Amino acid sequence: MSILRNKKFTVIVIAIMAFIFFQSALPADLSSRESGRVVDLIIRLFQGILPIDRQTMVFIVRKGAHFTEYTILGGFLVPAVKEWMAADTTPVPVSMERIAAWLAGTLYAVTDEIHQFFVPGRSCELRDIVIDSCGVLAGVLVVSLAIWSKNRRLLDVE
Repeated sequence: MSILRNKKFTVIVIAIMAFIFFQSALPADLSSRESGRVVDLIIRLFQGILPIDRQTMVFIVRKGAHFTEYTILGGFLVPAVKEWMAADTTPVPVSMERIAAWLAGTLYAVTDEIHQFFVPGRSCELRDIVIDSCGVLAGVLVVSLAIWSKNRRLLDVE
Protein backbone atom coordinates (compact mmCIF):
# COMPACT_ATOMS: atom_id res chain seq x y z
CA MET A 1 0.00 0.00 0.00
CA SER A 2 2.83 2.42 0.79
CA ILE A 3 4.24 1.80 -2.70
CA LEU A 4 1.07 3.25 -4.21
CA ARG A 5 1.09 6.19 -1.79
CA ASN A 6 4.62 7.09 -2.90
CA LYS A 7 3.61 6.76 -6.56
CA LYS A 8 0.26 8.56 -6.56
CA PHE A 9 1.06 10.56 -9.71
CA THR A 10 2.15 7.38 -11.47
CA VAL A 11 -1.23 5.84 -10.65
CA ILE A 12 -3.01 8.97 -11.97
CA VAL A 13 -0.94 8.85 -15.18
CA ILE A 14 -1.85 5.18 -15.66
CA ALA A 15 -5.53 6.03 -15.16
CA ILE A 16 -5.35 8.85 -17.74
CA MET A 17 -3.58 6.53 -20.18
CA ALA A 18 -6.27 3.89 -19.61
CA PHE A 19 -8.99 6.49 -20.30
CA ILE A 20 -7.24 7.50 -23.54
CA PHE A 21 -6.78 3.86 -24.51
CA PHE A 22 -10.47 3.04 -24.01
CA GLN A 23 -11.56 6.18 -25.91
CA SER A 24 -9.29 5.11 -28.78
CA ALA A 25 -10.74 1.60 -28.68
CA LEU A 26 -14.22 2.90 -29.50
CA PRO A 27 -15.19 2.06 -33.07
CA ALA A 28 -15.58 5.09 -35.34
CA ASP A 29 -19.39 5.12 -35.21
CA LEU A 30 -19.48 5.22 -31.39
CA SER A 31 -16.71 7.80 -31.22
CA SER A 32 -18.50 9.97 -33.78
CA ARG A 33 -21.74 9.72 -31.81
CA GLU A 34 -19.97 10.89 -28.64
CA SER A 35 -18.37 13.89 -30.31
CA GLY A 36 -21.60 14.56 -32.21
CA ARG A 37 -23.43 15.04 -28.90
CA VAL A 38 -20.87 17.62 -27.82
CA VAL A 39 -21.10 19.40 -31.18
CA ASP A 40 -24.91 19.48 -31.00
CA LEU A 41 -24.72 21.00 -27.52
CA ILE A 42 -22.25 23.67 -28.65
CA ILE A 43 -24.38 24.50 -31.69
CA ARG A 44 -27.49 24.83 -29.50
CA LEU A 45 -25.71 27.00 -26.93
CA PHE A 46 -24.09 29.30 -29.46
CA GLN A 47 -26.68 29.24 -32.23
CA GLY A 48 -26.32 32.33 -34.37
CA ILE A 49 -23.13 33.37 -32.58
CA LEU A 50 -20.65 30.88 -34.03
CA PRO A 51 -20.35 31.21 -37.81
CA ILE A 52 -18.97 27.67 -38.14
CA ASP A 53 -20.56 24.82 -40.04
CA ARG A 54 -21.19 21.50 -38.30
CA GLN A 55 -18.38 19.64 -40.08
CA THR A 56 -15.80 22.23 -38.97
CA MET A 57 -17.17 22.12 -35.43
CA VAL A 58 -16.83 18.31 -35.37
CA PHE A 59 -13.20 18.67 -36.43
CA ILE A 60 -12.53 21.30 -33.73
CA VAL A 61 -14.21 19.22 -31.01
CA ARG A 62 -12.42 16.00 -31.96
CA LYS A 63 -8.97 17.57 -32.24
CA GLY A 64 -9.65 19.69 -29.14
CA ALA A 65 -10.40 16.48 -27.23
CA HIS A 66 -7.07 15.04 -28.38
CA PHE A 67 -5.22 18.15 -27.25
CA THR A 68 -7.05 18.35 -23.91
CA GLU A 69 -6.52 14.68 -22.99
CA TYR A 70 -2.84 14.94 -23.69
CA THR A 71 -2.49 18.30 -21.93
CA ILE A 72 -3.85 16.66 -18.78
CA LEU A 73 -1.52 13.69 -19.31
CA GLY A 74 1.47 16.00 -19.76
CA GLY A 75 0.62 17.92 -16.62
CA PHE A 76 0.52 14.78 -14.52
CA LEU A 77 3.62 13.33 -16.18
CA VAL A 78 5.74 16.11 -14.62
CA PRO A 79 5.32 14.94 -11.00
CA ALA A 80 5.16 11.29 -12.12
CA VAL A 81 8.58 11.52 -13.76
CA LYS A 82 9.87 13.09 -10.53
CA GLU A 83 8.50 10.02 -8.70
CA TRP A 84 10.19 7.69 -11.17
CA MET A 85 13.52 9.47 -10.84
CA ALA A 86 13.34 9.74 -7.04
CA ALA A 87 14.55 6.15 -6.71
CA ASP A 88 17.75 7.01 -8.58
CA THR A 89 20.51 8.48 -6.44
CA THR A 90 22.02 10.45 -9.33
CA PRO A 91 20.56 13.98 -9.41
CA VAL A 92 18.83 14.85 -12.68
CA PRO A 93 18.38 18.43 -13.88
CA VAL A 94 14.78 19.66 -13.84
CA SER A 95 15.00 20.32 -17.58
CA MET A 96 15.74 16.63 -18.18
CA GLU A 97 12.71 15.66 -16.08
CA ARG A 98 10.53 17.92 -18.25
CA ILE A 99 11.98 16.52 -21.46
CA ALA A 100 11.41 12.97 -20.15
CA ALA A 101 7.79 13.86 -19.35
CA TRP A 102 7.24 15.27 -22.85
CA LEU A 103 8.92 12.28 -24.50
CA ALA A 104 6.90 9.78 -22.42
CA GLY A 105 3.65 11.51 -23.40
CA THR A 106 4.65 11.75 -27.04
CA LEU A 107 5.63 8.08 -27.12
CA TYR A 108 2.24 7.22 -25.67
CA ALA A 109 0.58 9.35 -28.39
CA VAL A 110 2.42 7.32 -31.04
CA THR A 111 1.32 4.01 -29.51
CA ASP A 112 -2.23 5.34 -29.20
CA GLU A 113 -2.38 6.18 -32.90
CA ILE A 114 -0.97 2.76 -33.82
CA HIS A 115 -3.67 1.22 -31.58
CA GLN A 116 -6.37 3.19 -33.46
CA PHE A 117 -5.14 1.73 -36.74
CA PHE A 118 -6.57 -1.62 -35.59
CA VAL A 119 -9.94 -0.24 -34.43
CA PRO A 120 -12.82 -0.51 -36.95
CA GLY A 121 -13.30 2.76 -38.83
CA ARG A 122 -10.40 4.51 -37.06
CA SER A 123 -7.04 5.47 -38.49
CA CYS A 124 -3.46 6.26 -37.53
CA GLU A 125 -2.75 9.91 -38.34
CA LEU A 126 0.49 11.84 -38.02
CA ARG A 127 -1.58 15.02 -37.50
CA ASP A 128 -3.09 13.53 -34.34
CA ILE A 129 0.35 12.57 -33.02
CA VAL A 130 1.47 16.18 -33.52
CA ILE A 131 -1.67 17.53 -31.80
CA ASP A 132 -1.23 15.07 -28.91
CA SER A 133 2.47 15.89 -28.57
CA CYS A 134 1.68 19.62 -28.49
CA GLY A 135 -0.93 18.89 -25.81
CA VAL A 136 1.65 17.04 -23.72
CA LEU A 137 4.05 19.95 -24.14
CA ALA A 138 1.35 22.42 -23.07
CA GLY A 139 0.64 20.36 -19.94
CA VAL A 140 4.34 20.10 -19.10
CA LEU A 141 4.81 23.85 -19.60
CA VAL A 142 1.75 24.87 -17.56
CA VAL A 143 2.73 22.67 -14.61
CA SER A 144 6.37 23.74 -14.86
CA LEU A 145 5.31 27.39 -14.85
CA ALA A 146 3.05 26.78 -11.85
CA ILE A 147 5.88 25.08 -9.95
CA TRP A 148 8.31 27.86 -10.87
CA SER A 149 5.81 30.52 -9.78
CA LYS A 150 5.12 28.76 -6.48
CA ASN A 151 8.84 28.37 -5.75
CA ARG A 152 9.47 32.00 -6.63
CA ARG A 153 6.73 33.18 -4.25
CA LEU A 154 8.23 31.02 -1.49
CA LEU A 155 11.63 32.62 -2.07
CA ASP A 156 10.12 36.13 -2.05
CA VAL A 157 8.55 35.52 1.38
CA GLU A 158 11.86 34.68 3.03
